[in-house]
Amino acid sequence: MNLRGRKKRQPPFVDITPLVDVVFLMLIFFMVSTTFETAAKLRLELPSAASEERASAPKQVVISIDKDGRIFVQDEYVPDDRFEDRVLYYTKGDPNVPVLLRADANARHKRVVFALDHLSRLGLGKVGIAVAPEKER
Repeated sequence: MNLRGRKKRQPPFVDITPLVDVVFLMLIFFMVSTTFETAAKLRLELPSAASEERASAPKQVVISIDKDGRIFVQDEYVPDDRFEDRVLYYTKGDPNVPVLLRADANARHKRVVFALDHLSRLGLGKVGIAVAPEKER
């Protein structure tokens, strides 16, 4: 005869608190370490146009002119005397590389002509001008 009595088996217990902590730490790590690339680092107010043609080149050089007339090549400020050198650096001397000119609507026309003139001297003929779509009235 068994006098000890039956021990009731406890159901297995799994503590998930450490698991939840690790998952939240991983979530925070990935949120902090992820970089979000913005479309444009420069704040430009582009002039509007009614046409809907879009330049979609996989590799292009972007030249931006802000409202103060400063010129940026691939979001890097470039003084006037180094403009051609920087454009040649990014195009690697290939005249078929498309160039996108983004000029602020309030930029002086003289600065846009300066950029177009120097691009022409370098033999770059595929130059597009970025505009914002015209708002429907």
